[in-house]
Amino acid sequence: MAQEANVLMGLSVKAMIFHEGKLLLLQKNDAEGLHHWEFPGGGLRFTEDFEAGLRREVSEETGLSITLEAPAGIWSYQKKDGQFLNGVIFTAMTTSDNVTLSEEHLAYRWVTPAGLPSYRLHGSLQRSLKQMKQFSYEKSHALLRGFLSAI
Repeated sequence: MAQEANVLMGLSVKAMIFHEGKLLLLQKNDAEGLHHWEFPGGGLRFTEDFEAGLRREVSEETGLSITLEAPAGIWSYQKKDGQFLNGVIFTAMTTSDNVTLSEEHLAYRWVTPAGLPSYRLHGSLQRSLKQMKQFSYEKSHALLRGFLSAI
């Protein structure tokens, strides 16, 4: 098998965090000024599994502690530098709605299913939510049902 030079790929994890029937969205503080809304999460370190990496990222970005439930979807995105990011979205619960934002984000919102369409999600997450709906993930996860039916 031939080796490809300069192959760049990252593995990332995101969390759809639910609290009292609402979903947490974070507004990205990006250099391009697009300020899309996204789920908390980020890249895995070489020494981390999915759960440890996601707990670390959520804590760094929001200050929240979470209880992970299950993988819910996948996403892919190619950055401007050519690097591919591939990710897994997990569902999670938290007992607190008190978010402490990191510098990576400008704002946060706890949204209802009806409110979700008014937020401009990053394209990769929008595609992932549509895939979840297409593959009927909402039937296996009660909290996803309302949010997926809203898109």
